[in-house]
Amino acid sequence: MLRLSISKRTSLLLAASALLHVVLSLTLELSADEAHYALYALHLDWSYFDHPPLVGWLQWPFLQAGGSGLALRIVPMTCWLLTSILLMALSDQLFPDFTYTQALRADIVLFGLSPMLHLLGIALVPDTLLMPLTLAVMLTTWHLCSAHENPRLSLWVLLGVLLGLTGLAKYTAFLNAVGVLLVLLHRYGPRLMLRAGPWVAVLVAAIIVAPVFIWNSQHDWVSFHYQLNHAAGSNQWRAGSSLRFWCVIWIAFGVALPVLAWVSWRDRRELQHSWQGIAPSPIRFSLYFMLPGLLLWLFLSGRGSTLPHWVTPSVMAALPMAAAGAAMLWSEKSRWPRWLSIGLTIQIALLAVIITLLFAGGVQSESEADINRLPGQTKSATNPIADLYGWSAGAKRAMQLAQQEGVQTLAVANWTLASRLAWYARPLPVKILKNKLSQFDLWFGRPLAGERMIVIDWSQMSRSAPVGPNQFKQCKDLDTLPVIHLGRQLSHFHYWLCDDWQGASE
Repeated sequence: MLRLSISKRTSLLLAASALLHVVLSLTLELSADEAHYALYALHLDWSYFDHPPLVGWLQWPFLQAGGSGLALRIVPMTCWLLTSILLMALSDQLFPDFTYTQALRADIVLFGLSPMLHLLGIALVPDTLLMPLTLAVMLTTWHLCSAHENPRLSLWVLLGVLLGLTGLAKYTAFLNAVGVLLVLLHRYGPRLMLRAGPWVAVLVAAIIVAPVFIWNSQHDWVSFHYQLNHAAGSNQWRAGSSLRFWCVIWIAFGVALPVLAWVSWRDRRELQHSWQGIAPSPIRFSLYFMLPGLLLWLFLSGRGSTLPHWVTPSVMAALPMAAAGAAMLWSEKSRWPRWLSIGLTIQIALLAVIITLLFAGGVQSESEADINRLPGQTKSATNPIADLYGWSAGAKRAMQLAQQEGVQTLAVANWTLASRLAWYARPLPVKILKNKLSQFDLWFGRPLAGERMIVIDWSQMSRSAPVGPNQFKQCKDLDTLPVIHLGRQLSHFHYWLCDDWQGASE
């Protein structure tokens, strides 16, 4: 039975975060990834081109309930709250002497000040599911290692279920399996392979992830090919690319987090004085789950093939360790040292700025020159927050134009544009004018020779009219729709009626 120490201040922090997530959910439209995974639920299947199916399966009930923006964010908001509970539970198990005495728990403070984790708390992507699943895997593994006698078979079954679910969430979940293997080998040694329990866990996990392999076997293993090519990146490793990536990670997940994790490592003897010595030490246990991912992302980031949220499972493993370091510093001085206070203040300010920008639609508005610029011409500046506004109106106008012109298909230049339009303009098919296989080709097919379509251009990712060899024979301007938020024009959509598709170049 897990015992959690949750003070009134901690409860208020969690409640305030949950309220913030609800307000953001009511304000922001779906991002490209969110809409893409919502389409998974619309086109329910055993797996998909780019990811396993769990995100789509979990969204399906909320699609049936109407598919509103708020409904589609219930799962990530629930995951965020569940993650906070599991984080406290794991921290209490690993470092019991440095959790119960805190009026405001250090683990929840660090968790609640991370901009990236708040974004994952409103946007359902595979890494959102990996937040609670990673902590649940770690908690179960700790119990398996802490048992003085043979662990109960039910614990091994639970481990298999959790690993299977991580495999249904994302392919990089294999890193959790690596962490489990390292911990269990440390605890039991080679004789681990002679026990029945681990093989039961492997069997259960294999049964759960079987749909992914069955689907891929029926689709020429396209998902595995895509992931391997996507992860490969460039042929040359560049230190500058890696450094930029880790600077982004440092800001996105918390400026104090790596320093506090180092404090825990530095003072690990004091942190582990109550450890019974059966399982791997709490610090080493955390490192087994944290380091494989960090080393992989260190390698891949230098090849330019990583995204910040991919690091989430490693951050989950680091949080209890970092929180213990913060709590220990507090207990030594009855207050956090000045450098830590400054770091947390910076983090609070950064989080406030990001939230303000989300509500405001960013800083950059479209200038008069941008508004009058022809599609495909270079903009003076881009506004990344503009990506979260205007898509429902843009899709609605596309549907009106399609009905007006008697056209049955919409088209765009790439999948990031397609996901929002396909979601908000459903059930109209949206095709991609690019000769590169994607999930949209599996859903809607490739553009057909001679096909007539409404082509949508968005000013933040603008392209010239797709006319010429291997494109359309001709395109006619139909309309332009500005995206206005709080009295400012953030972006605009341009619509063409394009005739006689000639095919795409290689």
